[in-house]
Amino acid sequence: MHWLVFSAISIVTLSVANLLQRKLMREEGSQVVASSIVFQLFCALLIGAVTAVIGFSVPPLREYWFNFVLMGVLYAGGTLFLFRSLQTIGASEATILTASRALWAVAAGVILVGDFINASKVIGIVLVLGAVVLVSYNPREFKFSKGSLFALLAAIFYGLAVANDSYILKHYSDVMTFTTLAFLFPGLIMAVFRPSALPKAVEFVKSRQMRAMIIMSFFYSVSAIAFYFAFRFGGTASQVSPVQQSDVILTVILAAIFLGERDQLPKKVMGALLTIAGVLLLR
Repeated sequence: MHWLVFSAISIVTLSVANLLQRKLMREEGSQVVASSIVFQLFCALLIGAVTAVIGFSVPPLREYWFNFVLMGVLYAGGTLFLFRSLQTIGASEATILTASRALWAVAAGVILVGDFINASKVIGIVLVLGAVVLVSYNPREFKFSKGSLFALLAAIFYGLAVANDSYILKHYSDVMTFTTLAFLFPGLIMAVFRPSALPKAVEFVKSRQMRAMIIMSFFYSVSAIAFYFAFRFGGTASQVSPVQQSDVILTVILAAIFLGERDQLPKKVMGALLTIAGVLLLR
């Protein structure tokens, strides 16, 4: 099967998961930490089951313990900020803002790893920043909303996590096992540092919201698995990663159709297009 087929599956399922996540977090009484713990651990369970069938390999935890801990912390923080932002802003706006994670990943690569930055990447940074300003700017309020700030913090955490991931994966090639751990560790870290959220997490599992969480986690897991299978079936990073960013446009379109988020739709579409253009240059 061609790698583009897996990329298409990943894009569609990720966009659907974005909408389900938005709908779930806007429900009255939604608990950010508890739902984040359930989300991370349930995705780890789903992906871990697939990994067990394919073959699990022991990760180099002793050699790179700091990076694995950092991975858990960064993804835990990113997930918490993302879930919090989705309580107050639309799925399309949150998706566009968090897509700026490419910007932060590049910045972390330049500062921490010493990656080379050229003119095309500078233009990409400008385009992504332009999209962030365009989507977040409200002529009535000359500042970002709280939800926009949370989305940007999620992007920063995810961007730093990607830079950290790239370092780990230079020394550890089992992507499926790594993906399982990338969901498992953040969930465990949140559970350890916020034990008070565990009873609420149990209540969440028993609530009617769990059905939506199961569906959302399933789509996220399928998206992650399909994304990495695209690499296995011949896709390269410079091909798969830019194509993956089209989930921004698809999420905006689906949010307008199914969630009725048509407020300032032309501005959101323009922001999505600018984000795609910027990320393509940042690849």
